[in-house]
Amino acid sequence: ASAATAAFMSGAVGAVSNAKDAVSSAKGKMQTYVPVSVEDVFDEAGHRADEMRQHVRQHVLRGIRDVENGAELALSSDVATVRFLGQELSIDDKDATIVLVFPRGQPSGGAINLTEMVEDPHGQARKIFWRQHNLASQDTMNEGFESFMHGLVTRGHYQKVVRAKLITLFRRSGLKVVTFPSIDGDEMFAKISMNPSGVVIKHLAQRFSYTMPFREEAYHHVKPHGVYPGNKPMFRASKAVLAYGPYDAEISNFMQDFRTVDEIRIVEMQLQSLVSLEQLQQQGVISRYFAAAKHEDISMLHREWLEHRSVRRFSPLLSTCAMVCTIPAYGSKSGIVRDFFGEEISFFFRWFAFYTQMLGYLGGCGAICYILVELFPTMRQNIPIAFSVVMVVWATVFNQLFRNRIAQASQEWGMKDYEAASLSFDRAGYNPDLEGTWTQWRRRMFSRVIMVLFCCTFVWMISWIMERKKMQQEADGEEGTFFRDHGTVIVVSTIKVTSITWGYVAPLLADMQNLRTQARYDDALTAILATVKIFVTLWNFFYVAFVRFWTSPTCASTIEEASLQVWGEARLPDNLTTRAEALREMGKYSYMWNHSQPDGSLRERVCIHGCFPASSAHSRDGSVTNCYWILRQELFLFFIVHMVYTIAFLVIPMVKVKVEVLCELRRAEKLNKEGVLRLGQYSWLQFQAKCPAYEYLSWGGSRVEDFLECAIGFALITCFGIVFPPLAALGFFGNLVEYRLLAYRMTHVTCRPFPRGASGIGVWMFVFETISGVAIVVNVLLVSFFMYPIKGQPYQQLVLFILLEHLLLGIRSLIDVAIPDVPLDVKRIDDFNEHFRKTMIKYPP
Repeated sequence: ASAATAAFMSGAVGAVSNAKDAVSSAKGKMQTYVPVSVEDVFDEAGHRADEMRQHVRQHVLRGIRDVENGAELALSSDVATVRFLGQELSIDDKDATIVLVFPRGQPSGGAINLTEMVEDPHGQARKIFWRQHNLASQDTMNEGFESFMHGLVTRGHYQKVVRAKLITLFRRSGLKVVTFPSIDGDEMFAKISMNPSGVVIKHLAQRFSYTMPFREEAYHHVKPHGVYPGNKPMFRASKAVLAYGPYDAEISNFMQDFRTVDEIRIVEMQLQSLVSLEQLQQQGVISRYFAAAKHEDISMLHREWLEHRSVRRFSPLLSTCAMVCTIPAYGSKSGIVRDFFGEEISFFFRWFAFYTQMLGYLGGCGAICYILVELFPTMRQNIPIAFSVVMVVWATVFNQLFRNRIAQASQEWGMKDYEAASLSFDRAGYNPDLEGTWTQWRRRMFSRVIMVLFCCTFVWMISWIMERKKMQQEADGEEGTFFRDHGTVIVVSTIKVTSITWGYVAPLLADMQNLRTQARYDDALTAILATVKIFVTLWNFFYVAFVRFWTSPTCASTIEEASLQVWGEARLPDNLTTRAEALREMGKYSYMWNHSQPDGSLRERVCIHGCFPASSAHSRDGSVTNCYWILRQELFLFFIVHMVYTIAFLVIPMVKVKVEVLCELRRAEKLNKEGVLRLGQYSWLQFQAKCPAYEYLSWGGSRVEDFLECAIGFALITCFGIVFPPLAALGFFGNLVEYRLLAYRMTHVTCRPFPRGASGIGVWMFVFETISGVAIVVNVLLVSFFMYPIKGQPYQQLVLFILLEHLLLGIRSLIDVAIPDVPLDVKRIDDFNEHFRKTMIKYPP
């Protein structure tokens, strides 16, 4: 105990010395603000006396107050509060750009086992502090880790040494650090920031060649150039399109001020150049890290994005409900979203808003087609052909128009030719020794084999369910009725369960591929997930439309017996003449089959194909088959289940976060009553720490999962929408609700993700264009081989299939030419801004 006390006092004296060093260095160019409560961050025993803790804290804060503006850095009880879950929530987001959460030892209620032994502590520490892209990090391991050279150390000692090194590195890099304990004392929070207008951020921005936009005033010296009149930037829709360039201190007066997202990115780049945040989290030094969200920014985002301005004055709840019924306008709020979440997420919401708008037009066309068919049944045969053309044109125009808008937004945001690697770092699980080896190649081939085997297994499962359903129908209840009565629900449930299962398998396969950056990992995960999940979603409908006809026959001794099995006695006409005519028409859907008997003889049987007229009333024209009704029923049910599933998994995290916060508050109250902990006030950053992260398989969602749910709906509508035209209208109304729920989740539930840049929606553009290409083939197959009148002309089906496919492909090519990927105004503005950059960089005014 005395040794622990002496060690603790030694750390306290060091803390005071560090504070004095901060005071003396504050006058320099690289100011250092380190108001760190060292005894809390480096809690080694977990049961130190409160008197000693308070004594040391006073000495540390006394040194910190000597720093210029130091009083603002100290934790104050006189802070703004908001009401949350019946509790006062203190706003403590000042000086918080990135927050690190340190778990404490088990004696203090934390998760760290202080007596656990750490093997190869020096090697473990090297994974944290040695950064390949920062040569200076090699010197980090030269001092401070002498105790790790002797083999095993306790977890408590390892945590103390590593955290001490962290604070030293942060001090030297000019970062401001403020710490405070959680309300129940099991965690310590470290707020990391820098002055957004200070010297440090400017120095780091130039060091990292961080891209920043120029001010409009910078164009005043530019002379006329071609069609450009001079003295001002070029405009698009009354908005200046400014040039971007690497930050340079010599021309910083002509560049715009740093935004909050810029500060977050630069601080993160500095942290990642010093340590591996992923390794810190994997080794348990920190439990998580996140970009802090200012309460003021959240409030503004809620007002502008989630509330209806015209209805806001009546009731906030009514205003939010009114926004659900409002079609999201493309780009209207993307500036606000971009300034908070970054370009990557902003592009997703831009795509979703544009998709919802375009889906409204398609839904209107689908509703009109459905009404016409119901009012005029004779048009049932021609409307699907017309709607298939509309569907293909719509999908192609949608993709090309969004490509067009991507080019404009990328230019306005300075994201043209953006390299994700500029803000990406090596993943913690990346092994450079495997790069280019046969082992890596075998792993990637193995993942592809697993994908194929999984799809084949799913195909077998669907076939088995269909076979069981058919056997129970033919046995007339002798072998059970479960599959016969609930076949559609079983199929839809199988699709969803299989899709969810693959969601857990896919990241394992992506991890096996040894991908260096997070961007490459996300692209590989997207390819693995989208390929299998979209196949799983579409296969059953493809099976009903094109495979069931050949694989699910119903056989009997005569055509009448076979018809009785598929139609039933109640659906056969009573009139003998009408019955004979219906049986004759049914003969067109039958074939003869020689069935082997036990004695070796052959018995001739009559078999009806898996798709046949839905009833005797439809047997004359065959325009409506049982497969048509099954396909419509399963499409409708699956789409409804898909929307409900998506919305449910947006609502559940909202409840989950509130429950976790209440549990922590109750635990703190319990400790307060027992006299273990003095109850403080729950804070805004502590609430954010309980919010789920924006990452794959998290309750907070992820970009991959959000896009994937949209891609599944897009595939269903474009590929099979002509079978059930109102599907597009259902998707439109579902998207209205889903868009607002996603916006609410990202604003109030999901922990603020790190703002990533992007030049578009990345690999997802390829996914949607591939789906559009597949939709052409599927639509032509449906018109030629599934729906009448072309299906009733067997000798012309192939010819009509080829002609219609080439017609739709030709229409798609014409649309691609008519709507270029890059508009002419983007090229013209790019040329001028390039001229401006060269003038500004070479000959600054």
